[in-house]
Amino acid sequence: MQFQQIIHYVQPCHLQAEYPKAQAVIIGTGSHKPIIDALMLLYAHRHTTPVLHIECTENDAVNIVNDCRQRNITAIIVGNARFLPDGQPFSVAAVAPSANMRSSELYRPALEHPQLEIFSAIGFQTYLTDNSDMEWLHKYGYETLRLGAFRDCPAEAEPLLREAHHVFFDMNALRASDAPETPLLSPNGMYAEELCQLAAYSGRSPKLQSFRLFNFLSTLTPASLTAQIAAQTLWHLLEGIAVRHQTHIPKSTAHIRKIIVDAGENGQSMEFLHDTITGYWWLQIPLSDGSHRPIACLQEDYQCACRQEVPVRWLHYFQKFNDILADK
Repeated sequence: MQFQQIIHYVQPCHLQAEYPKAQAVIIGTGSHKPIIDALMLLYAHRHTTPVLHIECTENDAVNIVNDCRQRNITAIIVGNARFLPDGQPFSVAAVAPSANMRSSELYRPALEHPQLEIFSAIGFQTYLTDNSDMEWLHKYGYETLRLGAFRDCPAEAEPLLREAHHVFFDMNALRASDAPETPLLSPNGMYAEELCQLAAYSGRSPKLQSFRLFNFLSTLTPASLTAQIAAQTLWHLLEGIAVRHQTHIPKSTAHIRKIIVDAGENGQSMEFLHDTITGYWWLQIPLSDGSHRPIACLQEDYQCACRQEVPVRWLHYFQKFNDILADK
């Protein structure tokens, strides 16, 4: 069963009628067709729900993304399109070669939006990143995971992507030998399989509203290496969406274990949530108003607390969220 049997191209005027059948909509803007052609040559495995494909302008893409959000359908944008949040609090994760994002027209609407709660820069290379941008990210409590740290422990990226409503995948993050048809060619960067792993993490998150794949040349053909890795990235994303479990905290808590780790007389007890079906973990961050905010984490964070150590993720979000409350 190849993707050509599952991806259904629809005209914009027919999109409203097709929405109920879809679990994802691929929105193509610009020179995306070779990537879709390469994707349709791959074999689908766990997909049973059709994936819609539409070609449109960047301006029309904004409206379609909003429609998908309201219908709880993942919007996959292949090419450039403006980012326009709906005014609700949201989180963003970006896979990019550099953390210099403040000057980018693509990222600025997200970074400057007052409702942005969490931002994560994943897989960036330090020697391509200005120190002032790193200082700015840390000042606002945004998380960073440089390429070397990600490669040492790829699982560190999973909680960052599980928290994200919107994910940006810059094809420039790949090394030139894996993606030679990108604007920025560098001898170093992510391996193709690492990008696919991150796409799978993204697809499994029920928080995911939009996924953006961009920065590839218009000279692509379906047989080009860059088109093929872009197609395989989308394959892993769609596979993640297809097998998506309730990785957020569901209304039914029958399979959610609450674990409290006692930090001793002088320490702060920490509360964890563990989904026994998916294996996912969350930290419960205590807030100054008496409530708690769950944040995706790893089992290693729980093990760290069991050693009477405070996980870095707990410290980071404890300060961040309580500072936000203090400023209100």
